[in-house]
Amino acid sequence: MPDEPDDLGEAVAHAEDVFGGRLGQPDYEEWLDPGDHDADVIQLRKACRLLDACRLLRDQDGYHTSVIEMSFAAIERTLEFYALTASNDTVDDFRAGHDRAYDRGSELNVVTEETARRLKQLYRDNRAAAYYRETIAAAQQAEAMFDLAVTVHGYITNFARLSHECRCQE
Repeated sequence: MPDEPDDLGEAVAHAEDVFGGRLGQPDYEEWLDPGDHDADVIQLRKACRLLDACRLLRDQDGYHTSVIEMSFAAIERTLEFYALTASNDTVDDFRAGHDRAYDRGSELNVVTEETARRLKQLYRDNRAAAYYRETIAAAQQAEAMFDLAVTVHGYITNFARLSHECRCQE
């Protein structure tokens, strides 16, 4: 049995308490309070926050793996936003895996089947490889993924006619 330091157990307990709501009222990020917004708008604004974080990291240079990871996450949150807006889907429907967001985008005709297939393949072939260090993330890859995420986000937000709910910093 490993001899773990006490502070590890204390840190786990603290995180459990915070996520369990045992330490008082949560202080939500601006525009993400679930009491103020529906699930679809929350997903859209999570995508906005991910893209804003990418912008900050790109300004610092060298965080290519993080930019790639967050760009994929922003694409998925944006597709989930549309599915929640255009169907009876719930957030729980997207917990099973990453393919669901891409598939629903195609099924709901916001992207073609071909685009959904290509996005899924891009995810499978590149996100995991960069994340698990099977390859080294490069600046050009991070730039391309960020540009793709911004393009998908803008297109779907406008397609849904809910661009007024977007909180991206341009």
